[in-house]
Amino acid sequence: MNRTINYDNFLVKLDHSFNEKHSVFVRYFFNDQRSTNLSPLNDGFDLPSGFKNNNFRDQSLVGNFVSVFSSSLVNEARVQYAHRFFDFPVVSTQPHLEVSNVFTLGVNRGNPDFYQESRWEFVDTVTKTAGRHTISFGGDFNHVNTIESFPLFYPFEADFGSLNAFLGQDFVGAPHPFVIFFERFDAASGFNEPSFNTSVYQGGAISSALRNQAKGELGHTYEGLFVEDKWRATSNLTVNYGLRWEGETWPSAAINNPLKNFDPRAGFSYAVGGQRSFVIRGGAGLFHGTIPSPLLMCQIPSCGGTIGKFPGRENVQDDLNSKTRLSAFGADPFTMAAELSGMLGPGLTAAVYPNPSLDAVIVRFDKNHKPPYGAQISLGIEFQPFKDAVLDITGLHVRGVHLGSFFNVNQPDPAGQLPFHDSRGNLGLKNMYCANFPCFPPVIAPGVRCAVFTGCAIPAGFLGFAVDFEADSKWDSVWDGLLVNFNKRLTHHVGWGVSYTWSKGIDNGPNPSFVLIPQDSCCLNKERAVSADYVKHRFVANATFDGPTHVNHLVNNWELSTIVTLESPHYFTKFAGFDSNGDIFGNNDRVGIESRNTFKGDSYQTVDLRVSRTFNITEKFHLQAMAEAFNLLNTLNVRFFNTAYGASDFCPAGGPSYCGTGPFFREGSPNPSYGTPRALFNPRQIQLAVRMTW
Repeated sequence: MNRTINYDNFLVKLDHSFNEKHSVFVRYFFNDQRSTNLSPLNDGFDLPSGFKNNNFRDQSLVGNFVSVFSSSLVNEARVQYAHRFFDFPVVSTQPHLEVSNVFTLGVNRGNPDFYQESRWEFVDTVTKTAGRHTISFGGDFNHVNTIESFPLFYPFEADFGSLNAFLGQDFVGAPHPFVIFFERFDAASGFNEPSFNTSVYQGGAISSALRNQAKGELGHTYEGLFVEDKWRATSNLTVNYGLRWEGETWPSAAINNPLKNFDPRAGFSYAVGGQRSFVIRGGAGLFHGTIPSPLLMCQIPSCGGTIGKFPGRENVQDDLNSKTRLSAFGADPFTMAAELSGMLGPGLTAAVYPNPSLDAVIVRFDKNHKPPYGAQISLGIEFQPFKDAVLDITGLHVRGVHLGSFFNVNQPDPAGQLPFHDSRGNLGLKNMYCANFPCFPPVIAPGVRCAVFTGCAIPAGFLGFAVDFEADSKWDSVWDGLLVNFNKRLTHHVGWGVSYTWSKGIDNGPNPSFVLIPQDSCCLNKERAVSADYVKHRFVANATFDGPTHVNHLVNNWELSTIVTLESPHYFTKFAGFDSNGDIFGNNDRVGIESRNTFKGDSYQTVDLRVSRTFNITEKFHLQAMAEAFNLLNTLNVRFFNTAYGASDFCPAGGPSYCGTGPFFREGSPNPSYGTPRALFNPRQIQLAVRMTW
C-alpha cells in the first residue's frame, strides 16, 4: 500500500503604519494538500479497503488594525475571512464489514465524504489603563456556513460478533452479522427501492450523484462579549477578574439558541519575595465551549432519518430530517446469514435489501442541547531553588458539565435481568432487552420497542425504529492533577528541565462514538469509570548541550538535545464483541457486569535525539545541518489493543451457555486474539535536514 502526502503553502504579509498612532497588518495564508491512502481511524482498526484519499485547501485573509489614542487607551480590531474545502473520497465502495471491536474493511462510515466551510470573524478589544487598573473589554462575532456530504451506510454495513461469524466457521456454517445497516437514495420511490446493482462493489470513489444526494447545508453563528480588570493592588499582589458571555444562534429547525452562558473568572498572583523569589498563583472560573456541530451537521445528509421524531419526544427532538433513508435489520443468526447472502452471494447482479427492515436514526439533537463548560480551579507556587532555575508546582481541578454524546431512545424496556460476572469473579444482575427472554447466545432475538408489531404510534408507511440515537448534553467528567515543572536555564553550555504530571480523570463516556453509546439508556451512572484519556503518571525530561563558538573549527557551533518521555498505561473497555443484551445494537456491549475501561494497556517510553551544527558561510549567510531520531531506542509501544472478549460473560465462570467448551485464552476469553496489539506507536524514525538563513 503506497501512501503519499504532498502539500504547498505560502504566506503573504503586509505591515503598514499610517502614523505613530495607527497601524495595520494584513496576512493571506494559502495551504493545499493532496494525500492518498490515509487511514480515517488511524488506530489500526481499518484495513486498506477502508482508506481514503484527501484533498484539502485552506485559505484565510486576516486584517488587524491597531489605534493608540493615548498612552492609556488602545483599540485593536481584527477581521478574518476563511474558506476550507476538505474532500475525503473513499478508495473503494466495497461494503463496510466490521468484526466488532476487532477490524473493519470497506467504506468507512466515520467521516464525511466532503466538507466545505466558510467563516467570517470580527473581533474588537479596547484596553484602558487607569492608575493601578488595566481594564479591557470587547467582543467577537463568527458566522460559519457548512456544506457536508455524508453517505453514512453506503452501500451497506454488516457488523459481526466474532471472527468465526465473519468467516462462517461457527454453528451457522455461513457468515452471519448480528445487524445490517443500509442507506437508500431514491426519493421518488419514497426511499423504497428494493435492491441495488452489485457493480458498486467494484467502484472507487462514491459517485457525484450519490454524494450530492447525501449533502446538507447549515449555517450558524457564535459570539461573545467580555470585560476584565487587571488590578495591581500592591507592589506584590496582582488580581485579575472579569466576566465573559458566550452565545450561539442556529436555524429554528435545529436547536434552540443557547444564549445564557456567563463565565465569571478571577485569579491572583502574590510575590512573596525573599531569596528564592517565591510567587503564589491561583485562579478559578467557568469556560464555555460550543455545541458539537460536526455531529449536528450529519443530520441533513443522512443521520437524521426520514421517519421524523421519535414518538413521545416530539417536543424534545429537532426538526432536521435527512435527504436519504437509513435502515437496520436484525434477527436470528440463520436469518441474518440468508439476508447477507442476498446482498453478497456469488454471482449476484442485484443485491436485495433485507425486508422488512426498520428505520434507523443515527443522530437527532435535543432542541435544548446545552453547550459544554468547564469549572476550573488552580493553586500553585513558583520559586527559584538555585540560580538560573525555576520550580513550579500547581494543583488543578476541572469539572466538565453538559458534555455532549448520544444514547438510544428506542432501546426496549428491559425484558428482565440475568446474573453475570465481572473480571474479579463478582456476581451481579444485568439488564437484558431480548424478545426471547431468558436469552442466551448465540440465538438472541433482538427486542424492539417502537415498531408496527408493537403497536407504537409511528407515521403511516413505516415499520418503525430500529435505533434512534438522540444527542444530548447529559454527560460530565472530573479531572484532578498535580503538575510539577522544573527548568534550568541554559548556562555554561547546558540547560535541562523535568516535567511530571499526576492526574486522574473520571467520566461517564462523553464522546459521540458507537462504542460509547450507553449500554443501558436508563442508567448513565453505570457508565461512570476512569476516562479513556486517563494517564496517571507522565514524565518528560529534556536537556540541551550547546557547544562553544570560538574554540576551533571541529567543535564550534554544535548542539545536542534530547527528550525522554515516560507514561503510565491507558485503559480500554472489555467488549463482548456482539449484541449480547438483545437491544439490536452490539458495538457498545460490555462483558458481564464489567464497567468501562478496565483493560490495562501498555506504558509508553521513548527517547528522542537531535544533533545539529551551524556553519557560518558569510557574516549574514548561515547553514544549519540537522539529524533527528525519534524513538531512538526503537522501543515497542502498543497504542491500541483488541479488547473484543468474544463472550457475554467472563469464562469459564459464565458456564457453557455463555462460554462454550473452550479452549480459553487470556482472562478466560474464547477469542485467541483478545488482548493482542491492534496498533503500535511509531518505531524508530530518522530524518535529516538542512536550513539556510540569511
